[in-house]
Amino acid sequence: MSANWANNLDMLAQNGVLDFDAASFVTGQAPRYVGAPSLPPSPYVGPPLPPAPALSQPQVDEFHQKKAKIPPKEEQNKDYIKNPTWKKWVFGALAVATLGVGIWKFKSMTKWVKNTFNKINWKSTKKFFIDKGKAIGKFFTDGWKKLFKKKP
Repeated sequence: MSANWANNLDMLAQNGVLDFDAASFVTGQAPRYVGAPSLPPSPYVGPPLPPAPALSQPQVDEFHQKKAKIPPKEEQNKDYIKNPTWKKWVFGALAVATLGVGIWKFKSMTKWVKNTFNKINWKSTKKFFIDKGKAIGKFFTDGWKKLFKKKP
């Protein structure tokens, strides 16, 4: 137990939680006082709080839900934005035009992409990736060996 357990029990008695000397009861000694002890007032310990009011608790564990009133169909769609048909057609035409311009621009880039792709030296690229993969593997194996090296 902590060193101040008797003080904690005395504070419980001072606040009216206990009505006897609990510390003497635990240790089996004669009571030092009967009822709440009269200690000097402390800024941390005030008068006992009034008892909490009894709350009305349900007798059965159940969940009550209010039924939602569903408005008629014409009122449900009242808040939504409705675009006229002509706006939909204009948006569709702009989307198709943008797609056409994108395809036309991409076709003009295909020649550049093919030339760039053919300029790549694939042998040196393959060697580069193989060398880097070996270096990364060596880094981790050396680190593992250093981490778990047996010390005499």
